[in-house]
Amino acid sequence: MKVRDIMSHPVVSVRPDTPVSEAASLMVERGFSSMPIEDDAEGLVGIVGEADLVRGRIPAQDGGTAAAHAGRVGDVMTRSPMTCEPGADVADVVGTMLDHRLRAVPVVEGGRLVGMLARRDVLRCVAQGELTSAEVWRHRFGLVDHERG
Repeated sequence: MKVRDIMSHPVVSVRPDTPVSEAASLMVERGFSSMPIEDDAEGLVGIVGEADLVRGRIPAQDGGTAAAHAGRVGDVMTRSPMTCEPGADVADVVGTMLDHRLRAVPVVEGGRLVGMLARRDVLRCVAQGELTSAEVWRHRFGLVDHERG
C-alpha cells in the first residue's frame, strides 16, 4: 500500500505568522493532531503539533503562572520536519513514525506539499483490515516476504 492511497488531502496548513490560538482552534475544529506550516517563498517550513501549542501555556493549579511564550506558530513549530513521498510504502513510513514518535508526516512531491499521513489515516486502514501490524513489523525489521516482493 502506498502513502498516496491513504494520505489526507487537500492539505490544511497555516503560515509561520499565524497566532498560536488560531492554529489551536483550527486543529480542534478539524480533529488534527498536527499541522504543516507553509511559507510562500519556501513552501513547507515546519510542522506544529498539539504539544507545541500547549507547552507552557497552562498555569499550574497552585497559582503558578504559565511561562511566557511567543504567540506565533513559527516560534513553536518543528523546523524541517521529516517528510515522505506519495509513492512511499505505508509500512515503511509507519515504522519511521513509530521509531520517532511522530503523529503525522507531511507528504511532499516535487517540493510541494500534497498531503499528510497521520496515525489516524493508518489506524483507519487497520480498522478496515487493509493494513496489519504484521506488515508494519515485517517492513520495520527488514523481514520482507520475497514471494510478495
